[in-house]
Amino acid sequence: MKINKILGFAVAVTAVCCLFLTSCEEPEPAVVAEVSVKTSQVTAKGGSLFVNVICSGAWELSLKGEDAAIDWAELSPTSGTGNKANVILRYDDNTSGQTRSLEIVITSGTQWSTCQVTQSASDEPEDDSQEDDQPAPEDMDLTKAAWMELPALDDRSLSYYAHSFKFPNDGKTYRNYSFGWSQDDLVAMWVAYPLCKFYTNKTVGRTDAWAYDPLLGSAYSSAPFGGYGGSYARGHQLPSADRLCCKDANVQTFYGTNLTPQLNGHNEGIWQALEDRVRTIANNSDTTYVVTGCMVRNPIGTTTDSDGKKMSVPSHYFKALLRYSKASTLGQWSAAGFYLEHRNYSKGSSGYDFKAVSMSIDELEEKTGLDFFVNLPAKVGEETAARLEAQDPANSSVWW
Repeated sequence: MKINKILGFAVAVTAVCCLFLTSCEEPEPAVVAEVSVKTSQVTAKGGSLFVNVICSGAWELSLKGEDAAIDWAELSPTSGTGNKANVILRYDDNTSGQTRSLEIVITSGTQWSTCQVTQSASDEPEDDSQEDDQPAPEDMDLTKAAWMELPALDDRSLSYYAHSFKFPNDGKTYRNYSFGWSQDDLVAMWVAYPLCKFYTNKTVGRTDAWAYDPLLGSAYSSAPFGGYGGSYARGHQLPSADRLCCKDANVQTFYGTNLTPQLNGHNEGIWQALEDRVRTIANNSDTTYVVTGCMVRNPIGTTTDSDGKKMSVPSHYFKALLRYSKASTLGQWSAAGFYLEHRNYSKGSSGYDFKAVSMSIDELEEKTGLDFFVNLPAKVGEETAARLEAQDPANSSVWW
C-alpha cells in the first residue's frame, strides 16, 4: 500500500513536470507582416509609388477600395517572401473630380496589416525655382525625385533607399545619397549623390562611425564593425571626404550599405586617387552628379561581414559623372564614365592612367546594364542628353 502511494505520487509529480515543461516551451516566433509607403498623399496626375514590405515569411498584397474594386491602380509584384522595398504601386490620372483612396493589404498566414494611399482631385503646382548649383532640401520619396544623379529604378532584384541629414547651420534637411541594395550580395549595386562645395566644406573630420544602416536594421544591413573576412578593406562608395559639411552627413557614409569588400591595394590606390580627382572636379563646378557602384554578376569570390553574413566580392567598380558648370567655356554639361577591374593597379611617374579606364556613359551603360541620369533629358532635352552620354571623356579637357 505504501509502495502504491509512492508510485502514485511519482506519477503525479512526473505529470506535473511534463505539464510545466510543455507550458514553458518557447513559442514559435510570430510572423511579422507590415506594409507602408513613404507618402500617403499623391496628386491627381497618374504615376507610381514604391511600397515597402517587411515580412518574416511569404506574403501576398492586394488592393481594397472603399466601396468597389480598384480599377485605377495596380501592384507589382503581388507576392513574395521576406522584406522588399521596391514593390511598385501604379495609379492612373484622377479625372473623377473627387478625392479617392485605396488600401494596400498585406497578408501572411493569419497575419495582416494595411496602409492607405489617397489621390487628390487636382494637381498641386510644382516648384521649379531651384538652381542646379544648390543642393536643395527635397522630398526623400525616390518615385517623386527629379534628382539628376538617379539612375533608372527598374531592377526588381534591388531595394531602393535614400538618406538625408539635417544641416545645423540652417535647420533644413538635405539629401545625402541614394542606393540600390542587393540583399543576396549584401552590397549596394550603386550609390548616387550630388557633389559640390556645400558637401565638402570641412566643418567636421572623419567620424569612423561604422554602423548598421538604420533603414535596414541589423538583420539585413551588412555589419562593418571589425572589418571583413579575408583582409578585405571596407571600401566606401560615397567617400567620407565627400561629406564633411556636418557630422550627420559624414556618419551616414559609414553605414554598412555604403561599403563593399575591397582589396586594400585597390581601395588605397587607384580608387582613392579617382575619388580625389572627382572631388577636385566637383569643387571646380557648380554640381557634379555621381553614380558609383560595383559589379557582382560574376564576383571574384565571397567573404563575410563582422557578423559572419556572406558578402559577394565585386569583380569591377565604376563611376558615372555628370558635371554642371554655368560659367564653363567648354559647355555647361559634361559626362564621363570610369570602369575599373577590381585588382591592384601600378602607379606611373605621372600618376594613374585614368584615361585608360574612362569611357562614355553609353559604353558604361552597356557594361553595367544600368540606365544612368534618367532625369537629364527633362532638363536639357532628348537630343542634348543623347549627345552628352555619347561623349568620349578622353577627348575633353574637362576631365584632365
